[in-house]
Amino acid sequence: MNNKKQIYYQYFQDNILPVIKPLELERVKTVRKVVFISFLFFIAGIIFAGLFIYNSLYSLFNPLLLPILLFLMYAFIIKSIINLIIAGKEYQKKLVDKVLPLFLEPVAKFRRWPEKDLETVLTSKLFGTFDELEEPLCFFGFYNNTAIRISDTRLTLPVRSADKSYLFKGTMIRLELPKSIDNHVILQSKNQRKTNNFRQINPHINELNDYLYCFAQNSENVQFISENFWNVIKNFGETYTAKSFSMSFKDNVVLIALKQKKPMQFGFLFKSLLKAKNYDELIERFVIVFDLIDLLNN
Repeated sequence: MNNKKQIYYQYFQDNILPVIKPLELERVKTVRKVVFISFLFFIAGIIFAGLFIYNSLYSLFNPLLLPILLFLMYAFIIKSIINLIIAGKEYQKKLVDKVLPLFLEPVAKFRRWPEKDLETVLTSKLFGTFDELEEPLCFFGFYNNTAIRISDTRLTLPVRSADKSYLFKGTMIRLELPKSIDNHVILQSKNQRKTNNFRQINPHINELNDYLYCFAQNSENVQFISENFWNVIKNFGETYTAKSFSMSFKDNVVLIALKQKKPMQFGFLFKSLLKAKNYDELIERFVIVFDLIDLLNN
């Protein structure tokens, strides 16, 4: 097992488990309540389905009754499913508020961070024009002589309607390394639009070239792009369930932008809070950042 992951497991047993037991009791109560209510809705839907079939078979045709029964059947069955989905989303929000902060301490000693980092986003050349930068959640830590900033970030577009339109919505990871590459290198997944005027380079790693475009201000100081680097980078998309990946490496600052539908969310309503294994999804998001830092600092 990865040593960093083992640190999280041990910290969970020693420090998080005693704190989280009341939340587990809350989760169990919520599951029982949600399942019971959804079951009642589902049974009601089945009853209306039975009435619909009975009326159809015995030709008790009523121009109004059959559509009403059909509507009620679908409404109650769908409501039973929607009830589970809504409860699951509300539970995930509660995990972000109450459980995520408990995992910030080990390894990098993360803390909540109120300051926005607009300058890094602008100088990264990863994005086109946007109206505003929003960060509902951000935390800052330090590992292996490297400052780490991880944030739930939204870049909004100017719109006249009440609904916001996003140029980017997902997780941004900023690393300030102890050494500089004296260059500006950009990696972007091939479903992203180019937003820089740099020259495209070929890293001679076939798998990387299949998924990413590589651009650089100059062709020097790109030795960090290696097979080992690619082996770490390619796991970011899967670990963060990202729809796209972008990375800017300018001098000693790395900015990774992972577009996600639901940034920061983790966990599942029907999984116990008392098993360390159930937090692998969250732990891996931290560990992969540490692995990249170790690689870049070597």
